[in-house]
Amino acid sequence: MTILLLRQPSPDPLPVPAQLAGHAVHCQDCATLPALLHCLQQARHTAPAWVLIETASAEPAQWAAHGRDLCAALDALPAPYIEMAANDDDSLDAHLHPLHAPAAQVVCSSGRDDACRLSLAIAARRLQTVVGSA
Repeated sequence: MTILLLRQPSPDPLPVPAQLAGHAVHCQDCATLPALLHCLQQARHTAPAWVLIETASAEPAQWAAHGRDLCAALDALPAPYIEMAANDDDSLDAHLHPLHAPAAQVVCSSGRDDACRLSLAIAARRLQTVVGSA
């Protein structure tokens, strides 16, 4: 099984471990809402154990154009997800209100690297809990 990290492209991306709690970590850059939608739709077919989503700010017109499809893609995810946002206004939940809400929402004003590290730690802890109870 894998952990899918959907992140904003960066010239200096945070180094991500190859594995987390025995699961391979795969990263995909999603710079726009349509790109995020495509990545979420692909996740339905690859069935990761967890999905970590870094959101970015988008214009109201983008939310209007892609919001319904993004919400449907979140609701169709076969795995729990963690959302990372720079502030509450950029969160998917604030714009979409999906039925399949995030297992955690990490709003980290200290930077995207901290948000990513914290999200990876939450996913690792949750995966270890599942393995420990099996």
